Formats: sequence, C-alpha cells, structure tokens
Amino acid sequence: MSTVRQALQSALDENGGTIPFDAFMGVALHHPEDGYYARNIRGIGARGDFTTVPQLTPALGEAIGRWLREEARRRGWKRFNVIECGPGSGALATAVMKSFGWFGKRKVDFHLVETSGPLREEQQARVRGTWHATIEEALEACDGKALIYHNEFIDAFPCRVFRKDAGAWTELYLQVVDGKLTETFLLPQRPLPASQAFKHEWSKGQCIEVFESVRAWMKNLSATWREGAMLTIDYGGKTGEIYHRRPQGTLRAFRGQQRLEGADVYELPGRQDITADMNFDDLESWARALGWETGELTPLDKFAPGAPGAEAFRCMALAQG
Repeated sequence: MSTVRQALQSALDENGGTIPFDAFMGVALHHPEDGYYARNIRGIGARGDFTTVPQLTPALGEAIGRWLREEARRRGWKRFNVIECGPGSGALATAVMKSFGWFGKRKVDFHLVETSGPLREEQQARVRGTWHATIEEALEACDGKALIYHNEFIDAFPCRVFRKDAGAWTELYLQVVDGKLTETFLLPQRPLPASQAFKHEWSKGQCIEVFESVRAWMKNLSATWREGAMLTIDYGGKTGEIYHRRPQGTLRAFRGQQRLEGADVYELPGRQDITADMNFDDLESWARALGWETGELTPLDKFAPGAPGAEAFRCMALAQG
C-alpha cells in the first residue's frame, strides 16, 4: 500500500469511516513522500498530465516582467525582491528573468517558493535564485517587501465542496464502499467558510467549491508581508461565471492529458492532478478583509496578448502597504 493510501486509511479510521474532500485532496496532492507534487514525475508538458501556458510561449513571462517593472517604478524601488510561488518546471521564471535583460537582472533578487524536491531540482537547473519552503520564509529574507506572482498555484490548494440540497448546504465527504472511495454528502461538521458563493441563489443540486485553505494562506502571509503587490493568475472567474451551466461544479482531475470528473477524481490518489476553478469574488473579498487593495479582474489574454490558451485564465493584482 502506498504511503498516500496509508495516510488516507488512517484519516478514515480516525474519522469514523468518512473524510471531508479537502482532507483527501490535501493528502493526494501534498503528502510529503508520495503525494502528486512530491513524487519524481514529470507532470508538466506534452508527456505529462497537463500543459501550462508558460510551456507554450514566453509571452506570459514577458507580460509579468512588464508588470513587475511597473510596480517597482510606482513604488520608487531601484532594486527589489521578486517571489514566485509554485514555479513548476521553471519555464515561467526563466521567461520573467529574461524579460529584464542583462542589466535589469542586476536590480532584482529572485526568490522561488517550492515544496517539491523533484521540481526544485528541475528549476535549479534553469533558474538563478534563492529557494524557500514557504512564502513566509521568502518574505523574511526580503524584510517583508516584495513583488509576488504565481500562475496555476492556488488552484492546487485543498478546497471544500458543497451541494445545495433542500433547505441546507451539504458537504462532500468520502467513504470506502466495495473497496473504492465513494462520494457521500453530509451536513457540514465544520462551520461554512466565508464565500461569496453562498450569497447567490442556486437551484437544488448545485455544487460549489470554496478554497478555505487559500484564505488561511493569505492570512498567514499578511503577518510577514509589509509592502508590495501580488499578481494571481489562475483558472476561474466570478461566481456566476464559473458555475454557469455547471451544476456539478468545477472539480476535476488530470492524468496523461485526460480530463477526469466524478468518481474518476478519487482514483489513483497521488498519481493524478486534482483542481477546481478559483472564485475570484472570494479572493477579492478575503484580500479586502485583510486591508489589501484589489485591482480589476482581467482576462489573461488581455494581460498577456499572444499567449496561447490564455482565454481560460483570469488575473488579479493585490497590493499591501
């Protein structure tokens, strides 16, 4: 039995035979030894499980480079710190740094936040910088002042999944039936998270995802982030947009470039990617609650013209201090 399956079995035993979906997703993706992002696999690119925009073109890196230079100029920073969270293969960081040119690179201290050992090795073969296990560690090295960006990063955080049933919201839990992880929707055993999605009128049976773990990440970040701006790029949009004609929600998995939904999401934990669309209404609300400034939600093909596949992404800038 893999260490991921052992961890899931322990969680099931400790919780009376059921576990909330976000607990499953956290183990499947982020188990330190055998989770999807910890294993020595090549999950990105034509032979992997998915292909990202930076793998296809340097256009996104060039656009982020322009954004970074403009944000530094606005703040009067001659030399500044840049942090990328979840650098993946390192292709985006390479394109961003290349956009600065030889002289511009001398003005930037580049920091990368990566927990996956195999991915960190791949990044270090391509990028010059300083690596950190957490963004708090990176910010401490920057004395709390930094420009931060991340692409397809927060969609890998564990999310909670809810369904609108008659008169109440129920939450997705998993249990083992005939040797397979199977869905069951129960009344939530924890308080409902803060989400703009609960304020909308939904038909019975509508499923939604809430990245409560992203909110916690932002709150922790705010303790060490004193000044700067952060660019978030990911799949998603506003509440009404992402759930339009999607009664089953946006939860899906990817394995070998194949999109998987429903019960297939729970197959092979640790061997396939799991994700959902980011609700940028939530991101904006959580940022404002922390006292951060929020920019407009922008289609990525407008932010980075010429980037293939960008029409599926959105980006939003947040600022602190």
